[in-house]
Amino acid sequence: MNLRLGPPLGLSELRGVERDLHLRLGKWDTQVGDTPVLSSQPLVFHRQEWSRLCAAAERLAAELCMEEQNVLATESLQSRIGIPKPLRPVLGRLREQSARTMRALRFDFHPTSEGWRISEVNSDVPGGWGEAESLPALFQRYYPDLVPSCSPLRAWGEAVARLADGGCIALLSAPGFLEDQQVTLAFQRELSRRAVRSVLLQNPAALRVRQPRISVLVRFYQIEWLCKLSRRTNWPTLLTSADFAVVNPAVSLISESKRFPLAFSKVAEDSAWAEFAPESRDPREVSANDWDNWVLKAAYSNTGDQVYLCSELSKGSLERLLQAVRRDPLAWVAQRRFHTIPLDSVRGPVFPCVGVFVVNGRAAGAYVRLSRRQVTDGAALEAPLMMDRIAQ
Repeated sequence: MNLRLGPPLGLSELRGVERDLHLRLGKWDTQVGDTPVLSSQPLVFHRQEWSRLCAAAERLAAELCMEEQNVLATESLQSRIGIPKPLRPVLGRLREQSARTMRALRFDFHPTSEGWRISEVNSDVPGGWGEAESLPALFQRYYPDLVPSCSPLRAWGEAVARLADGGCIALLSAPGFLEDQQVTLAFQRELSRRAVRSVLLQNPAALRVRQPRISVLVRFYQIEWLCKLSRRTNWPTLLTSADFAVVNPAVSLISESKRFPLAFSKVAEDSAWAEFAPESRDPREVSANDWDNWVLKAAYSNTGDQVYLCSELSKGSLERLLQAVRRDPLAWVAQRRFHTIPLDSVRGPVFPCVGVFVVNGRAAGAYVRLSRRQVTDGAALEAPLMMDRIAQ
């Protein structure tokens, strides 16, 4: 494939990038424990390869939106993909929601010997917006032969500002999560740059008091977390309110489920999901002696938590995991394992994950992580996506 790692920055240059992230751009989690997670090397695409990946993400997004509507109209499919029971009534009330809306998705692509494959789509509260904009911009001064791709944060800001139409935007995130606060602060900086008013919220109850000035609610608060809150917080209403637009709308909980591919009644051979998504099965459909070829994922998992490569588990660990799966099979999915091609870095082999953003159907930049193992988790390195200045 036409991608590679660029030459590494020197230590002093990398520290300069890190200082800018900390002091100017509000990104503070550049370490996990004592381990730095800021890559000294950019991931470099040839322009044609990047264009192909963007086209793939746009095709996937179009098919995703069509299938969501099918699930929305079919209660048996909602059960099949494991939507939590407290959230199913919300789906039934989506007609009450404002017709004004926008979608922001992130498809996580991995290079394999069979071509690009996606591990998942983040359609509820995709992160990485600030990193996807700031890292390429900060690295560009050291790489005159490379250019960054378009900024997903600017594409997001343009779409949200248009949706707000002069009104105020509420940015809702869960309290106590630094990485979530970084995202909403990045959103607020982008809106401020556009002279759009915004307010930060950390409790859905703050919207209980009627606030006509709120035109758009940007929800960076996972739906499956919201449904565990007390009803006094008013969380069901904020997902279906007709008083303001919601980004992302509650319909996103359908495709956020890792069991979402099980909803496709028939996948055409020429569809994007058939081309880029690995086979998925209900765990009950996998034979007992075939688990080495599968990955087990919780239906609603985040940043690699509750994602298990079955071949890497001991016999006892696998059996305990399968017991948990058997107790609640609709909360899990089995995904056919693929093998990401590693790239040689100054830290040893790394496995790229290229999270391509799609805003209102158009691809817009990517959040790149370089993991030291096949599963992309919270310890993966964060890297800028760059392209050759001259098309090759």
